[in-house]
Amino acid sequence: MLKRLALVLSVLLLTACASGPRVTDFTDRSVGYGWLNIDDVDASRLHAVYIYQFRPLTKEPYYLSSVRKFKDGYLYYTETLPVGSFKTESASGQRCLLIFCGNTIYTYSFGKQGDDVGAVVIKTPGVYHMGSYDLKHVKTGWFEQGKFGVVPAANAPSKREMLEEILKDVEEPVIIERLKRELAQVR
Repeated sequence: MLKRLALVLSVLLLTACASGPRVTDFTDRSVGYGWLNIDDVDASRLHAVYIYQFRPLTKEPYYLSSVRKFKDGYLYYTETLPVGSFKTESASGQRCLLIFCGNTIYTYSFGKQGDDVGAVVIKTPGVYHMGSYDLKHVKTGWFEQGKFGVVPAANAPSKREMLEEILKDVEEPVIIERLKRELAQVR
């Protein structure tokens, strides 16, 4: 019972930390999207991906992405990124069997700075691909915490497929137009 209460409280806390002001004007905002394959790590269902803004510094640097199962992995995207430097910060999920999920939350932190995994610099509003990656289990010793590595995905869906999938959910006219322009340019 205490574990469930702790889980609920931590989810509420994360939600409160990740939720910034509601965006109503998308004219200066960008779409950031990417794809993750989690077949080789402990989680089997992804439910959250956070994007971190590390430049310019801001009071609310975390952006929660929409996450959906897509083409043997998970597509994630947000429509609310302002001008700045961003990085996919972390992904969270659970081990599930059909509809039954364990109570352990697995969080895969990519680090806030230091490499180019999931990183993008937004100079003008538009649509930005943050990469497609496979999360790989890394063997450790008996008494060491589990680790993972990130490698470019070999069997990721194309940018076109991902953009078409995102377009199905978007309702904001400015973002729809940006996505259609981007689709016209990708193969």
